[in-house]
Amino acid sequence: MAVDPLVVKTRLDLILERVTSLRRIEAFTEDQFLADKDMQSIAERNLQVIGQAIIDICTHLVAHNHWGAPKSYSEVLRVVANHKIIDSTLAERLIDFVKLRNVLVHLYLEIDPKIVYESTIAIIADGKSFVDAILKLI
Repeated sequence: MAVDPLVVKTRLDLILERVTSLRRIEAFTEDQFLADKDMQSIAERNLQVIGQAIIDICTHLVAHNHWGAPKSYSEVLRVVANHKIIDSTLAERLIDFVKLRNVLVHLYLEIDPKIVYESTIAIIADGKSFVDAILKLI
């Protein structure tokens, strides 16, 4: 499998770093999170970075392995799942996560803090699962 380990490892390390930063939100109830604008901002930025790193890794895998030319980030994740790099269930959750990343970047006036909270809690486990799956390649 063609892949540049440095490109991938740098982004995996970033995902783990940002997931670790988000772990403190696990101690917050949803109501506490919704009342804390600073914590919401921290979560939003970390989610954005994690999402971009996932996109970058998957795009790198697709390009370097000549797996086609996906037309969307969702399709890139499906291609990676179709090649058994990540399982399809994780891919579907990450597709929803990447859609949130798009909202954070492009529709920032429409961010629902409840979705940010739920996504933060979910990405703590899903981010680790993604990293573990990709590490098997390198």
